Amino acid sequence: MSYVAARDGRKNRSAASRAPAVPDRIDDLHGSSLGVLEVPHHMACGHASRRRYDLDDPVQLRHAYELVLCEAAECNEVEDLINPMMLRRVWRDLHLPPRIRAAWEIRHPGLRRTVNRRISADEVVAVRGGSTRPPTMGFARRGRTPVNRTVIAR
Repeated sequence: MSYVAARDGRKNRSAASRAPAVPDRIDDLHGSSLGVLEVPHHMACGHASRRRYDLDDPVQLRHAYELVLCEAAECNEVEDLINPMMLRRVWRDLHLPPRIRAAWEIRHPGLRRTVNRRISADEVVAVRGGSTRPPTMGFARRGRTPVNRTVIAR
């Protein structure tokens, strides 16, 4: 198999096998936090309208940041497209592959999630039924409520 260089000079275009582009400092990021973000063609193919994301819409903002963090080939691209304040605000809500999230959290420990935080005594709340227990850390499964069904005989 012969080697063919990518148009932009990268040897390996595949984001799956490429090391994630993580800048040394989050404060080096200088992307816009307002308006429309248009990602480069190699990150999202198609018409320009499919590569534009409205940063005022939280869903589009998260999708754009997920795309940039997963597909960026160099730190320069990340620095130009991502805003540090917005990244810190949406970091917990981003759906990133584990290797990309780990690379960012190792380089920038301030982004690390607090998954198993301890509950202090003053955070214990009273719940229905008079029992006290710590607040749930996510979705709680509710018990089934019995349904009374009456059969009408004809």
